[in-house]
Amino acid sequence: MNGALDIGTARWAHPLLAPSRYKGASGGRASGKSHFFAECAVEAMVMDPSLRFVCIREVQRSLKFSAKSLIESKINSLGVAHLFDVLTSEIRRKGGTGVCIFEGMQDHTADSLKSLEGFGIAWVEEAHSISQKSIDLLLPTIRAPGSEIWFSWNPDQPTDPVDVFFNDDLEGAVRVHTTYSDNPFCPEVMEVEANRLRRSNPDAYEHIWEGGYFYGGQGRVYSRFINKPAPVGNIDESVRDTGAELLVGMDFNVNPMSCVIGVRVADECHILDALEVESSNTEEVTAELLRRYPGRSIIVCPDPSGRARKSSAPVGQTDFTILQRAGFDVRAPHKAPLIVDRENNAQEMYEHEGRRRVRIHPDAKPLITGLSNLVYKEQTGQRDKKSGFDHICDAMDYLLWEEFRVLDTSQAPSVTTVYQ
Repeated sequence: MNGALDIGTARWAHPLLAPSRYKGASGGRASGKSHFFAECAVEAMVMDPSLRFVCIREVQRSLKFSAKSLIESKINSLGVAHLFDVLTSEIRRKGGTGVCIFEGMQDHTADSLKSLEGFGIAWVEEAHSISQKSIDLLLPTIRAPGSEIWFSWNPDQPTDPVDVFFNDDLEGAVRVHTTYSDNPFCPEVMEVEANRLRRSNPDAYEHIWEGGYFYGGQGRVYSRFINKPAPVGNIDESVRDTGAELLVGMDFNVNPMSCVIGVRVADECHILDALEVESSNTEEVTAELLRRYPGRSIIVCPDPSGRARKSSAPVGQTDFTILQRAGFDVRAPHKAPLIVDRENNAQEMYEHEGRRRVRIHPDAKPLITGLSNLVYKEQTGQRDKKSGFDHICDAMDYLLWEEFRVLDTSQAPSVTTVYQ
């Protein structure tokens, strides 16, 4: 029996079925990542009796914590137990030289890892724990013609080596992100648990079940923003420029200057793009907006401090007057809203009672990154500004506060002035 097995494959995993040098599956609990790769491992060894396969973790203290038991269960459930010898420390393919072994990278040096040079597939489990050193050692070791390296992990930090690895526009790489809601085989009890946590602790839900990054005791500022396709999340590829007035939120920080560009669709804000320009000023960003959107009617909702502030503006000009002279309508409150009010207003727009009134096109990457990663300083209610994610988020806040205010604030309402 050397043919492909009849295995039901979830839609999210289809991109991983074609040959690729690097395959990555990230996501939350009960998404089916490990089950998919375990089935692929069994099928690969059935089809090629000589295949040498290695399952890798950064630390492998005991086989009971490895994928061995999962692969064994797949061998049995797929009805191919007669093709394998399951031994204490490895699984051997009958009728060939194929073998599946289980290794910990911390147990290896560059020299000892040479024993894996003839292996055709390496599966890195719990890849969020893999070190950069281990990746650097592993990649040139698994080098047989047509060889593949698979990674599966629950994301932890955006700076983890495996995330950096797959975010580098890697040639020959395919990565998918999946959750329990994408898994047609997810038990109902798991869905119940996910929904319970979503109601009680949105940040924990985002990390555990949606596969978002973990922020410890800090907490995401925009916890209701979900970096998932609509209707579950706020990302929507169907967002289009309707030709209506453009709404631009703007933060005047010089490094970077940040803009969020959107349109109004009924009572929703549809974000088309986001712009960050390093070491810039208001004149340069104004010129860029005019270049990108010639002849368009543009309303700018900026940081109210621009009424008096000059971000390297010519003498006698403020940020507001620069925008005004470019033909933009400038709308901002006389008094800057409290940061907490801006944040809460945005939270209500991102999700309220199951409805999401902000839809963001995937092209607005700086905004998506900022909303996903801006956190509070640990044990404080203050934003962690060291990350630099706050500026693009501020730009979004100003737009939502001015044009889509849904929050009832305790402070007296600020008066909006239109500069024309």
